[in-house]
Amino acid sequence: MVLLTTITVGFAQKNVRQTASNYLKEGKLDKAVEAINQCIQDPTTATDAKAWFIRGNIYLELANSQDEKYKAIDPDALQKALDSYNKATEFDTKKEFTEDIYAKVNWQRNNYFNQAVDNYNKKLYKEAMVAFENGADALSSINVADTVSLFYAAACATLANEKEKGKEYYIELLKQGAKSAAIYMSLSDIYRQDKDSAQALKIIKEGQKNYPNDFRLFLTETNIYLTFGDTEKALKYLKLATQKDTANPTVFFALGTIYDNISNDTTKPGKVREEAFGLAVNAYNSAIRLNPNYFEPNYNLGALYVNKAANIMDIAGKLPLDADAEYNKLKKEADNYLEMAAPNLEKAVELQPDDVNTLFSLKQIYARTNKLDKLKGINEKIDALQKK
Repeated sequence: MVLLTTITVGFAQKNVRQTASNYLKEGKLDKAVEAINQCIQDPTTATDAKAWFIRGNIYLELANSQDEKYKAIDPDALQKALDSYNKATEFDTKKEFTEDIYAKVNWQRNNYFNQAVDNYNKKLYKEAMVAFENGADALSSINVADTVSLFYAAACATLANEKEKGKEYYIELLKQGAKSAAIYMSLSDIYRQDKDSAQALKIIKEGQKNYPNDFRLFLTETNIYLTFGDTEKALKYLKLATQKDTANPTVFFALGTIYDNISNDTTKPGKVREEAFGLAVNAYNSAIRLNPNYFEPNYNLGALYVNKAANIMDIAGKLPLDADAEYNKLKKEADNYLEMAAPNLEKAVELQPDDVNTLFSLKQIYARTNKLDKLKGINEKIDALQKK
């Protein structure tokens, strides 16, 4: 009699399950919700994969309904749909509903993905980040990794200045076994910005183990040394970099900036500074030779010459009043450096016409070298910018 009662109750709950399914087909979502929740709360069908699958379908329909009456039934309908599909997957030992569940959840994921792309195109990066994350979470609810959505979420986190979220995404990507050197580079860079040199180096070293021939990881490590003032290691790695990639202007520019800084470091011996000056000139010229339209090395080389001229005039200004010959010699040397600076700074103005620092540097050069026509032209450009 007990067995008979159990069987009868079991059949009764399966009838309720079918009723819920029928209500769903008829669009009567309120009644469908009531019936399916009754079904999954009964011990005889609480582990029934089909019941949970139908529940997922009902709540998914509820989440995407345009009818306010139905939307008001449960504000958390989408999460309940995903949780239901997760339960269905857990109890579906015969994989009877696997394909259908994946299709339903992936449809929702694609909705999120399209929403994210739309937000990204509108430059709403935080909103895009959240939508990409939601897409990844949708597939995650049925134990399917979505590294594509997660990677885009991380990229949007960077654009939205959400560093902690970006860190979270990149760590999760590595846990999921995502294969990309860019993940190691980006995560390491977040730690670098957070002034955590130990973690930044740890992550980049892990990346180099997996991608030993990726030059970008090498440069990322160099950038860490630059950030934390380890000039010796930065120089070592950049010198190696110029040997590994002789056609990369960025590497030569970075090398030039280190030598530039050394040449301007008054705590260094004069001989060291002078040698660094020549090495900086060579590195900047190499970057310009590789890319003539590269603004930064053109500007930096011009500025390097201007600073050299200023240093020489400082020395000249400290000479005795009767040291005319020596003063004139130093002034001529300083003017030569200003003449050398002009072509690079003129190129820099050509590349970035509105850069005020470059314009004022040229103004100083033209005034000092008595190039009145050019001085007039540069003054007009500065006046025009100041009126904007």
